[in-house]
Amino acid sequence: MKSVCVIGLMILIGNSIWSQIPQDEIPYYTLTEAKTAFADTIFGIDLNKEGLTEIPEELKKFKNLKGLRLTKNKLSELPEFFTSFNQLEFLYLDKNKFTHFPSKIFHLSTLRYLNMSRNEIGAIPAGIKNLKNLKYLDVWDNRFVFIDDSFAELQQLEFIDFRGTTFAVSFVEKWTRAFPNAEVQFDNPCSCLD
Repeated sequence: MKSVCVIGLMILIGNSIWSQIPQDEIPYYTLTEAKTAFADTIFGIDLNKEGLTEIPEELKKFKNLKGLRLTKNKLSELPEFFTSFNQLEFLYLDKNKFTHFPSKIFHLSTLRYLNMSRNEIGAIPAGIKNLKNLKYLDVWDNRFVFIDDSFAELQQLEFIDFRGTTFAVSFVEKWTRAFPNAEVQFDNPCSCLD
């Protein structure tokens, strides 16, 4: 009985989290599949788990991308052509080797969903304020020591995941207050850091 209650609680919590996530119903293709189609008809490319250290140059011909999955690679930078993805709404860069937010992301004004979890990012810089359509930001399990105050300008955010890093109580309070209309998730803070 106890395990049923725990599972039920997990489902309820999970449902409240998942209800916050913008729906990604884009059809995704591998790069091999996408290259056999007309570039203008491809809206999603999946390059998950490809062992990539850089993004293939041939990706730049897909100007109508709305979704790009690059999870679980070895990326640490984005190429210059990345800024031309001016219709991109869903970007998955989790489980890579980023140590900072790539500045190219801040040119993607249509971005609604950004997953940068499980990297080694130490700061959220001022450029983040350019993402005026961003609704969901997952930066779980990074190494944050600094978040620029301009981050608070993104009042359209509905969900932010900061879990996986221990923050000071004052830090957690500051950023929870900064987003009164969003679900902001933190691990338990530590008063030892204040």
